[in-house]
Amino acid sequence: MSGFRKKSSKIVVFELAQALDARVSGKEMLDNGFKGAYARAAGCYVCVRYHHTQEPSYLSIDEARRYLEWIHAGHIGPHWYLRDGISE
Repeated sequence: MSGFRKKSSKIVVFELAQALDARVSGKEMLDNGFKGAYARAAGCYVCVRYHHTQEPSYLSIDEARRYLEWIHAGHIGPHWYLRDGISE
């Protein structure tokens, strides 16, 4: 993987982690099943988890980018909402 791609991937992970923390794992979301949400680098994937008791999901960098764009567009929810066309 090129240096630029690695740097770009780390930026996506960092931004997605911030977005999850700010938008999905916020105090108002606890009633909706989100608690301890995070994103972290996992090789060439991004590991995301929405609740501390949930098994993590692994997104490709491209999936993580699309999910980040979806969150930045004002949507709230797990990545499968984007895949299933749900907009909360």
